[in-house]
Amino acid sequence: MPQKEDPRTDKVDLGHELATTGGGLLLMDEHGCHVLMPDQKHLGVLDVTFVACTQSVFGYPNDEAQGGHPLARGLAHGVYEVFGADWAQRLEQQNRVRFPDFRWATKRHFLMLMHESMGEFLADDVRVEFHASGPRADDYDRIAHQVLQQALDTDMPTMLPHGETDPHWRPGGTT
Repeated sequence: MPQKEDPRTDKVDLGHELATTGGGLLLMDEHGCHVLMPDQKHLGVLDVTFVACTQSVFGYPNDEAQGGHPLARGLAHGVYEVFGADWAQRLEQQNRVRFPDFRWATKRHFLMLMHESMGEFLADDVRVEFHASGPRADDYDRIAHQVLQQALDTDMPTMLPHGETDPHWRPGGTT
């Protein structure tokens, strides 16, 4: 029987460097996860969005303990895509208890390493948007509110990939 390979990570080029101080603010709804973090270099806020995020884990460990995490060991701050992990397969297997013939659309596993926290995200994609702001704390709150409002107004796909895999699914209906 072939031995399973360990998961590997590739850094994702977001076009922005993540701050090496502080952590992020996680905002999650059924359309995606947003991690807001300060961008001191350009005086603003980065909105790192994990599109159609099915599940997330956010918080511990911080950078001092990330060496004990099997995916984070030896990595610098940033966003990475994880290959060879079984997170999506485990969720699909759990879902089969109730829906034995249902197959999920492919999801990607992302790892985000920050100074005071880290996050793992099972999502369709990741993108980043820069919001210019002033040095005031209420600018951060304004941008967080703006991101939440955009999420409420969106037609983005939801966390469950029904439309991609189930020909009987329709918006507002049941399978």
